Amino acid sequence: MNLRELLVEVDQLRPNAFADAEKIRMVNTVEGRIYKDILSKYEGEEPVFIPFAEGQEERELAVPVPFTDVYVYYLISMMDFYNGDSNKYNDSMILYNDAWENYAAHYLQTHTPKQTNLCGMIPLRGW
Repeated sequence: MNLRELLVEVDQLRPNAFADAEKIRMVNTVEGRIYKDILSKYEGEEPVFIPFAEGQEERELAVPVPFTDVYVYYLISMMDFYNGDSNKYNDSMILYNDAWENYAAHYLQTHTPKQTNLCGMIPLRGW
């Protein structure tokens, strides 16, 4: 899914008065968290987070289908929060947290966590 598809889906699910630039900032928040809290914790090439900017709507999101609800529910929940609708915010945050946990669990099942040397308890590779 690319950024444009996400923005269109969110606008269809929750019509709003937020500008695309505001929604892109929200996407950058959750995308940055995905890089920091999930992608960087596993073996392989170190992921580099590059924030989205207007004009980059065709760029792909880090989280693949079928886990893109992470973005959808995050944007919806933030719009509910900024609109002052605490009931909708609470409901959409529950959906976001569930989507986050589903993606994190999937990533854990399909990738190897980085090894950490805990004060010599785990031998360093190559020693």
